Order: sequence, then C-alpha cells, then structure tokens
Amino acid sequence: MKLSEINYSNKFDDLNNQLNKFINQDKHVILIDSKLSSIVNLDTRFKIYEIEIDESMKNLNTIEKIWEIMFSESLDRNSKIIGIGGGVLTDLVGFAASTFKRGASLSLVPSTFLGMVDAAHGGKTGFNNKYGKNQIGTFFIPEEIFVCTEFLSSLSEMEMNNGIIESLKSGFLGDDKIIQMIYKDEHKNNFEEIIKKSIHVKYQILKNDLHESNERMFLNLGHTIGHLIEIDSNYNISHGQAVAIGLLKGFEISETRFDLSRSIREEFKTFLNKKSMKTEYIFSSNQTKLKELITNDKKVSNGVVKFVLIKNIQEPVLVDFPIDDLLEALTNE
Repeated sequence: MKLSEINYSNKFDDLNNQLNKFINQDKHVILIDSKLSSIVNLDTRFKIYEIEIDESMKNLNTIEKIWEIMFSESLDRNSKIIGIGGGVLTDLVGFAASTFKRGASLSLVPSTFLGMVDAAHGGKTGFNNKYGKNQIGTFFIPEEIFVCTEFLSSLSEMEMNNGIIESLKSGFLGDDKIIQMIYKDEHKNNFEEIIKKSIHVKYQILKNDLHESNERMFLNLGHTIGHLIEIDSNYNISHGQAVAIGLLKGFEISETRFDLSRSIREEFKTFLNKKSMKTEYIFSSNQTKLKELITNDKKVSNGVVKFVLIKNIQEPVLVDFPIDDLLEALTNE
C-alpha cells in the first residue's frame, strides 16, 4: 500500500515552487480556507477558490459547493485537486475528491499544526451530521502532502495546543522522545522534527491497517471521550482540549485495568496546567443523550466500544468497553 509522499518547506515561496512542479500543466483547482488568503500569497497562475470554512460548515452543503467548483472547471479524474487549510477543509476536500467521478487526484497542504502532525495524513475524509463527527466519509490517500511550517507563525495558542496534544498522543502510542521534547519545550526550536516524528508513528500503524479494522484504532487514544466532549459542548471546547481530557481519563482507567504508573497521568496533568488547559469536564447532557451520541461512534458494535488504553508508554491496547460502563466512568453516576 502506497502512502502519501510528503514534501517539507519552511517558506511560502518554496511551497509555491513545489506546487508549480506538482501541477505542471495539468488541469487543477486549489481550494483554500478564505482566512488564509491574507497570509499566503500563491502564484497568480493557479486556479484558486476561497472556501469559507469552520466546524459548523463541515456538512454536505459545503461538499456540494466543492463539487460544483470541480464540475464548473471541467475537471476529470486526472486533474489535480489541492486543499489548503486545517483539518475541516482537508477532510471536506478529501471527501469531495474521493467521490468526484469515483476518485480524482488529491494533494493537501495542511495549514495548522494539528493538520501537519495528524489530520492531513492517512486518508480519512468526511463530514459531520446530527449523529456526530465524520459519520459519513471515505478512506482516500492523497498523492502528496506539502508541509510548510511558515503557516505556524500565524496560529493562535489554542491552535498550536491542538497540534501539541495530537503530537503527545503519537508519543504515548509510539515514541517517548516526542513526549520528552514537548515537556521540555524543545519542540519550539524544531517543529519539523516533531512533525516528522509524529507522522512516522502514524505511518507505522497505517502500513499495517489502513481501513481501521484493528491496529489503526490505536490512533483514537483519547478521542472517543474527546469527541463526546466536543459534541456535548457544541464544539465550544477545542479539539486539543477535549482530547487532552480524554487522554487523562483514559490514563486513569488504564491505572485500574493495567496498573499503569500514575506518574504518567500526573506528568501530563502538570503539563496541561502549565499550558493553562483544563483537566476536567462536566457533561451537560444526561446519560440517555450521551448514550445516544456514543452509540453512533464508528467504533461501537452491539453496545460495546473498542476503547484504547495503554499498558505503558508505547504499549497501546484495545479493550471492549460496554457503553454503560464507560458512561459510568465518565459521569460517576
């Protein structure tokens, strides 16, 4: 199985050169988050469409707008479709490309730290509906991913934290060096190294299980609870913050199930406090509503969720967790 080719740069000028080389003379469209138009100056010869985007617009209506652009430009399956933006945009462009004439050429340029270390990689596409996040989607590997770290200088602290938490998740799954670099703030001097290390952890998993039948579920560490928090908060809690709380709760459960050292959770909690991030969340929905939400999780079957815990750092494990037991652990009811 061929995964995406990754190209790195630290300047927008280099990104333009890479895109020119990739596009060559082919038909193409570049779909870019409208908020980025004042940040990055793309070559005027590109066919660029600005897309207004946020989590509330991650829906079928936005997908249809992207399809309309593709048809209006008379694209075909060999045309180059390039998405530039955060995880919401790359998920939507990826889905649109994967379904346009049963699959067109796709490349992505993640503009957020979260996108660079995780969201743009692995071929998951999709959009939200009333039943939850990314309930409708495809697996569709981009041909190329262009990582340009100059985007990072424009990100807010919250956006940076989203990526940092995702990198730490990769560290807990497969590379203790990532954890130590971030805890010691060494990543600030070399973001590209953290990005490469995080991608490597993910690719080591993907090469064995692209379609999430088993091992790829490890990448959901912290995310089952995190997604529940995001939905319950009506997305007022950021992805990184929600996953951070999900990781903490997962470590706590791991301490009971697998005698995980409490120091792992305490160190992580200390780090979150240093970043002024929350370490607890009180659900506003009742258990009936939470059960309805979690039942629609893609990892749930017959009332049991495939839940990721860790026996130790770099030792993830999948457990069958009855929904009622999980909700009891979350709400202490």
